[in-house]
Amino acid sequence: MAEPSTITNRKRRPSGAFFLESTMLSFYDRASLRHALKLPLRADLTELLHKRIHQIFNNGLADLTHLLVIEAGDTEAMMRHEVGFSPLEDEGVRYGSPTFIPRWDIMHHHIGWFEMVFCIGNSGFAIVLLIEDAQNSSFPDLQAACRAGS
Repeated sequence: MAEPSTITNRKRRPSGAFFLESTMLSFYDRASLRHALKLPLRADLTELLHKRIHQIFNNGLADLTHLLVIEAGDTEAMMRHEVGFSPLEDEGVRYGSPTFIPRWDIMHHHIGWFEMVFCIGNSGFAIVLLIEDAQNSSFPDLQAACRAGS
């Protein structure tokens, strides 16, 4: 019997059957950032990823950056699973509340994408979120926060 294909987002149900879990594009170290440069993605995302990843390498930050791509169908739960937090919540206060204070350090609006950067501590470590600017987003609050912050 042939071995099943190796798929990074393959999960096993309790019954033993495999299913594919929806995953986000997540690049968290030097090797995964290099791999991102070879992926067959949409032209607008490829251009932005290449620009940002080359900048990360040129600045010596490849081992200090986690880059996450949030596309229209991705959810807040998926993002929390990848990076451990939501940019729409800080100390129990949620985006939309009058007392919410955005914690991102940088916000850029590129054609079709937002870029939200969180600098963590003084080590140079950063989490970079590339967020698709899409009307049909599964994460509309994030879209609203990006539009308000850019």
